[in-house]
Amino acid sequence: SNIERKELMTRYKIGVLYAKEGQSEDEIFSNCNPSSDFEEFLDLLGDRIVLQGWNKYKGGLDVKTGTTGLYSVYNCHRGYEIMFHVSTLLPFQDKDLQRVERKRHIGNDVVVIIFK
Repeated sequence: SNIERKELMTRYKIGVLYAKEGQSEDEIFSNCNPSSDFEEFLDLLGDRIVLQGWNKYKGGLDVKTGTTGLYSVYNCHRGYEIMFHVSTLLPFQDKDLQRVERKRHIGNDVVVIIFK
């Protein structure tokens, strides 16, 4: 239907990876302590939001039980809603050597920004 088509075209999920010079893909997905420049970049992208109880576009993130982290970055610009899947805000588990939780979201995003 027309309404469904319109909704699909106004909501986007965009991945954001923090990378240090010379890192492998696994190392990039393992980063937990971003630089102040990266934090400033996130502030340019949108608003930091608390996921718990979030009632706008979720972008596939868990807003009830915290399985996808506590915070994210969201923007609504001219009616287009964007939820950013930020690698350093998604949960990190030492035992998950493949970083499946982080890759599950960012790996399915059509657009991924790599900040170096």
